[in-house]
Amino acid sequence: MRQRLMIALTVVLRPAFVVADEPTTALDVLVEAQILGILADLRRNFDTALLLITHNLGIVAETCDRVAVMYAGHIVEEGDARQVFARPGHPYTRELLRSTISLTTTGLHYIPGAPPDLVAPPSGCTFHPRCPNAMRVCRDQDPVEVVSEGGQRVLCWLHGPEELIPAGGREPLERQEIGVADEA
Repeated sequence: MRQRLMIALTVVLRPAFVVADEPTTALDVLVEAQILGILADLRRNFDTALLLITHNLGIVAETCDRVAVMYAGHIVEEGDARQVFARPGHPYTRELLRSTISLTTTGLHYIPGAPPDLVAPPSGCTFHPRCPNAMRVCRDQDPVEVVSEGGQRVLCWLHGPEELIPAGGREPLERQEIGVADEA
């Protein structure tokens, strides 16, 4: 009822832009569907832009036109939601999608390691200690944003740009180098 009340208060103001931060947390699936329906009506009937912040990838896939995936406070991938879900360009996005549970799930997948300490983050790409594709350049240099033909933006050395990757930078990191993150 609180979520519905907050949405009702929002509708009265006829806003041009709404930020919905975890609007369906701790709700059962029926109430969750109702809340998402109300938000969709708000977008459609009042031409309201909606920024949905959530950890629920199912909600993102169902309701969002565009998606931005964040890791350690940085957007690592952004683009059309269907395109990002169909062809994730960043290893973190790919690992998140592998971790989701569905009716066909036969085993649980998790991302090894722990999120980085944001007070003293690792050098280079903050995901490199946990990344299955980590290369030497990932440890040493911050990644550069690359934009694909479809407009999908990815912050990952796997996609180049090649001219910025130093000699030997594509060599994979040894597992013990990757294992600096504490296991969760």
